[in-house]
Amino acid sequence: MRASVLFSGVATLLVLSGCTSTTPGGGSQTGGIPSSGGQDQSGGGGAGGGGGSSGGATGSGGITSSGGTTAKGSTTSNGGSIASGGTTLPGSVISSGGQQGGGGGGAIAGGGAPASGGTTALGGTTGSGGGTGTGADYQGPCDVLSGGCAEAYSVARAMTASYTGPLFQLGKASDAKAATLDVGQTSDHKADMTTWSAYCGGTQSNCVIAKIYAQIHKGSNDLLPGVWKTPWNPDCSAGGYTCAAKFTIEAATGLPILTTVSPQEYALSGDNFATGIDGGSKAIGIMYNGKPVANQVYCCGVIGLTHKYNAQDVTGTDFMLALAYGWKDSGGCCIATNCGAANKYCVGAEEEENNDMYDYGTSPVDNAMVVTQYDPTTNAVIVYLNGTQGLSKTPPKAGKINAGTAIHLGGGGDLSQPDPVLMREAIFTNNVMSASEVKAMMANIVAFFSTLKFP
Repeated sequence: MRASVLFSGVATLLVLSGCTSTTPGGGSQTGGIPSSGGQDQSGGGGAGGGGGSSGGATGSGGITSSGGTTAKGSTTSNGGSIASGGTTLPGSVISSGGQQGGGGGGAIAGGGAPASGGTTALGGTTGSGGGTGTGADYQGPCDVLSGGCAEAYSVARAMTASYTGPLFQLGKASDAKAATLDVGQTSDHKADMTTWSAYCGGTQSNCVIAKIYAQIHKGSNDLLPGVWKTPWNPDCSAGGYTCAAKFTIEAATGLPILTTVSPQEYALSGDNFATGIDGGSKAIGIMYNGKPVANQVYCCGVIGLTHKYNAQDVTGTDFMLALAYGWKDSGGCCIATNCGAANKYCVGAEEEENNDMYDYGTSPVDNAMVVTQYDPTTNAVIVYLNGTQGLSKTPPKAGKINAGTAIHLGGGGDLSQPDPVLMREAIFTNNVMSASEVKAMMANIVAFFSTLKFP
């Protein structure tokens, strides 16, 4: 989606493109994430197992992460061994071969993120069971849906009780060739916060999110920082971590929150189409749990299913969940996430040059769980905010939904307009979630993130 971008509050207009523009390029957003976002940039967390060297040596003796005792089920983490009594010792195992794409020493494979000298696998273990809280009766958002999830991502927790792998991967902001660190889970399924500090030298901004692991189709659907020059910018072709988000811990939860500013955005390696997600004109469901970015007009959706970044813009080929602010540019053209008024916040679906938005007022909510769906049976777009339905539109404004299955996070349909995100987790479904399932998922989120206010 190519459109104009306006920064409210600083009266600066950056024209990325528009209905009347034929000039490629587009400016970068400035300023970054507002202070109302609630991130804590000042370290935090305990010193853990430390990062591994690029040579791939195993740390002596291993390191025990906090929460290392397995809950019922005694599932071991990578590199761990189970002592008598069920205590998991995660160790400090350094894998060989680098990350996805093969090869070491920082080569970029197929447009994906740079390979590295080895991944340091650290973290806790997961328990078993089912419930909405933490501990032995844990359930993730996907567990409360009858049809489950087609894909799920989170930097904060496991999205299903059965997922025991790492949540995301950290890289060194100053050295894309350095060994990376997999951040795993504790026994209550939260991100293991004992390992990042030693790896990042105690400072969050020393690290970036190098990968977000897919929890349903791990590997094929993992999200990596963009490494392309899109037709209308941004230019991420320098590779490495040019378009990777800085590692950020949310003060209110003590857990990571993905925090992107221009030009940071994520997609599958090579901007490939996703595995296991139907898309097209079939049923589509997207859930996003995060925070609105205050008083910033921008284009397109924060996460969604789209055409590839260099494909032709065709109305209906995006289905991007939007959490947006504002209305139109000075020329009255082309802000895709058009909230209906210059001072309004809205949620909904951006459908490539069209959108179906629900205005919810002139002040941002503290936290937002947004569900945007397409129901082909009724040919309707349905939108929920924090468990309450706000929109059901038949037919969609795009007329025909024919979304691709490239997953774009933090950028529009062609990744040309980085859309700032504050994301804890997101899911995709191949079915329409019922109103009762949306409420159950909302209850699950509220129970897990008990320190947050969801109005």
